[in-house]
Amino acid sequence: MGFLKDRIWSWGYILNSVPGAAPFTTGKSRCSLETQAAYLGAERCFYMNSMFNRKYVETYFGKWDGEVIPNCVDQRLSDEHLRRLGKMKKVFCTLEHENYLESALKIARASLVFRNICGVHFDDFAPWKGGELIEEIRDRIRAINPELQIAAVTYSHWDWEKTYAAAAPFIDVFSRWCWVASLDYWDICRDEILKLRDLAGEGKKIFHGIYIHDFGSGRPIPDCRNCVPMEVFRKSVETVCEQTCSGILDGIILPQAAYFSFPSHREHVKFLKEYVDWADGTMTEL
Repeated sequence: MGFLKDRIWSWGYILNSVPGAAPFTTGKSRCSLETQAAYLGAERCFYMNSMFNRKYVETYFGKWDGEVIPNCVDQRLSDEHLRRLGKMKKVFCTLEHENYLESALKIARASLVFRNICGVHFDDFAPWKGGELIEEIRDRIRAINPELQIAAVTYSHWDWEKTYAAAAPFIDVFSRWCWVASLDYWDICRDEILKLRDLAGEGKKIFHGIYIHDFGSGRPIPDCRNCVPMEVFRKSVETVCEQTCSGILDGIILPQAAYFSFPSHREHVKFLKEYVDWADGTMTEL
């Protein structure tokens, strides 16, 4: 395993049928979460199936293909799904929207059986999205399994003091995301990460996510149908890989597994894999 591959985290959904529909995608995918990880040579992942329940999808994402529910949602946190992630060294399971505490306890209990579950994960973390429960969730999951950690998504455009500062003592892993595709952001990314380290406090890890699909294009999801512009994608890959190799970042998150089998995204996936292989293959280990 190479230096970067040891620090890459896959992100996506286990598919129960192939080809099948997945959240936040258009069309059908052949690539499940564990398939993406194997393709990249990664052994760590963020399991996203547990983020949704049937009611939440029907209420907020009525435009999605109805197959998403049986294909990705109904068996969330099932023994079958967690067994399929058995080759992963570490798995963060995402907390269920509008059911944060109960799903956290379920994940904690599952971690006693599936020992590669390393923690719970807040997607789109904010005080108004379960953030007010973070201290209680931390205390209660660690009463079940003291080794569990909390990971949380943070966005470069959200105000630190209003959104993250109060919760920072309870977050072990910050994932950083730039929602709108931007060449300029990657020029200042290093300074942003160093600032985040100071704000987050000692002993915290920072991963950076890379978008392959242009969710931030301004079109409503799932109407956004294009990849991130290739120029921006190349710069994002080069930047996070170099910053991980130099120790500025602790890891890289690569969503969304379902898009890895889309012909429209093939050139992006190919560039990503070739870049990681090149970076790892030319790194001397002393």
